[in-house]
Amino acid sequence: MRVFRLSIIGTAAAAAALLSLSTSAGAWNYGDSWVIPLDPQKSQNGLSGLPGPGWNFEATGGYGGGGYYWADGFDSIRQARWFFDASVTGGDAPTTAEKFLVETWVPAEHANVYSVIEVSFDGLGDEGGTNNPNIPWAGQYGTNHQWLDRHQANQGGFVQAGPGPQSPGVWNGIGYVYAKQGSYFWMSGGMGFYKPGDQYAVSAIRLTVVPEPASALALGGGLLSMTGLVIRRRK
Repeated sequence: MRVFRLSIIGTAAAAAALLSLSTSAGAWNYGDSWVIPLDPQKSQNGLSGLPGPGWNFEATGGYGGGGYYWADGFDSIRQARWFFDASVTGGDAPTTAEKFLVETWVPAEHANVYSVIEVSFDGLGDEGGTNNPNIPWAGQYGTNHQWLDRHQANQGGFVQAGPGPQSPGVWNGIGYVYAKQGSYFWMSGGMGFYKPGDQYAVSAIRLTVVPEPASALALGGGLLSMTGLVIRRRK
């Protein structure tokens, strides 16, 4: 089922122009967003949704009032993965590289420490420290692997990730990454220095596809914001 949430700020002409920036097949449009719940039972190419020891489960406080997982301390095996596949999109999402804004659901408890979300562009492995020629970004520090700070501070809602520390740039002031259907997003318990009381949590993430800056500038004066997008939320 698809649920459409329209949030139109600005002129009708600008909204119509944005809607015209869609794929030729019309399967998706810029401004579409997808929520990906964390599913511990799911796997892709032999990689599971919630590997490693030490995860704790809370029955409430996650996205939509559901449960979530949290942990503390360093453990490089402890990970969480969100698979951006056809079971989420219904096959109705970009299949080549596009810019995505990333939000992560941060529970109101057990989420108070630096933590990043990373991108496996091709979805075949974690791609850490690699140069993937399919990502249209030259990268920095010898790699074009992408990751964003999740800004966890017990907010109790979706929080915009990024910009950076390792991402192609910003779209209207918001950090983006390149991804496509078939990519997955992941975090690791081995990406920080933790002291007693430091905790990180995982629930759902939300992805929103946005146009290239040149396309955005075509929208009547080039003034776009997240509230200026016509957001079509897909489920």
